[in-house]
Amino acid sequence: MDWIPTVSEWHGPMFLRIVDALAADIASGRLVRGQRLPTHRALASALDIDLTTVTRAYGEARRRGLLDARVGQGTFVSETTTRAASDLPAPVNIDLSMNLPPQPVEANLDLRIAQGLATIRSEAGFSVYLGYTRPGGTTEEREAGAAWLAPRVPQASADRIVIYPGSQAIIFNALLALTSPGDVVVTEALTFPGIKAAAARLDVRLVGVAMDAEGARPDALDEACRKHKPKAVYLVPTQQNPTTATMSAIRRRAIADIISKRGCVLIEDDVYGPLEPQAAPIATLIPERTYYAASIAKCIAPALRVAYLLAPDASAEQRMRAGMQATMQMPPSLMVALVTQWLRSGVAADIIRAIRNEAAARQQLATRFLKGVTYAARPASHHLWMPLPKHFDGTDLLSHLMRNGLAVVGEDAFAAGEAAPRGLRVSLGAARNRAELSQALQVLSNAVRTPVGATQIV
Repeated sequence: MDWIPTVSEWHGPMFLRIVDALAADIASGRLVRGQRLPTHRALASALDIDLTTVTRAYGEARRRGLLDARVGQGTFVSETTTRAASDLPAPVNIDLSMNLPPQPVEANLDLRIAQGLATIRSEAGFSVYLGYTRPGGTTEEREAGAAWLAPRVPQASADRIVIYPGSQAIIFNALLALTSPGDVVVTEALTFPGIKAAAARLDVRLVGVAMDAEGARPDALDEACRKHKPKAVYLVPTQQNPTTATMSAIRRRAIADIISKRGCVLIEDDVYGPLEPQAAPIATLIPERTYYAASIAKCIAPALRVAYLLAPDASAEQRMRAGMQATMQMPPSLMVALVTQWLRSGVAADIIRAIRNEAAARQQLATRFLKGVTYAARPASHHLWMPLPKHFDGTDLLSHLMRNGLAVVGEDAFAAGEAAPRGLRVSLGAARNRAELSQALQVLSNAVRTPVGATQIV
């Protein structure tokens, strides 16, 4: 027998102790995805317990997404902890429209959330986090955020950090602080839908600039800044959403020089930065002009709602904190405490590493299924961008994919202006597992290799 759980380290009913030991052994690497577990009877005999207790434990582990049962083969460690979606609109079977990080079993978020909350409860209790707290986070929480950012942004310091409930809140409050109705903000020709929504709500006009394989083109950005005199420039320099374009160090320097020359302010959205940590943010070049946003949404999980703004100076930090207090009062204290505990203990780094590895494996799947198809991607990005050939009608293609049970997103969701490139964003991380992703990629490959019109009879 390859695996016997150490149940003495856990508390509660025996079946839950087996599940907790299983989860811990997956997190530690003692058990790996696809590994076969002992039969119910063999484990019951090894632990000298009732067969029904093991059956109950395995059932609970399957419910948590830790195990898969294969008829006639046995019980195996699962690939992912993501459960089957129950609210997909018909006729969608696989939804790759939302850009989510995958949940590989190695990340083991269920266990780590439970352990992190248990640590918080033992050290301070939950009631400490159920009242009002300082807008933007406590000193200790901001110090943990600064330490996390420091390898990427050495200038990061706690006195310039404001903690928000997600990057969307940072974007909205940055626009609120920097712009007035009718002002212009420059961004890429294809940009994050979140800033489009925030700009529309605040009556701010977005001007999209031409892009190439590295993102916003310096000449186009310079001309837009000269012509429109924007109150801010919003860019995603690393694994840009939706194109995955990532700026080289030379490009980042060119962009920084233009922003400085034109007297602009940069809102740098580095939400994908932890997936490509070697790419130094533009904020390292012009920290005095940059509102730098970092988040755990794409490297851990979006629903925890923890993001960090590094303001350019003390005055900007105070202004942003005051704006946050007026719009949302404070970040979710208990979730911030959990993420802070993860950052300090090294758990966050383990989770991010597992998610980055899974993202890389899914990109390798895309390479195999989309061989010969033109698309843009990064080795560890959660999405890919597929430019549409001229002979394809994007609306027809999206409808065709939907009829075949696959949902992706077209360029309209990202377009900032009328000259935006045409294409599809495919979110690989949204698939529940690699088998589901393989199925989706096969549908996508078949669709783009055959013009939609050729398959229709009218």
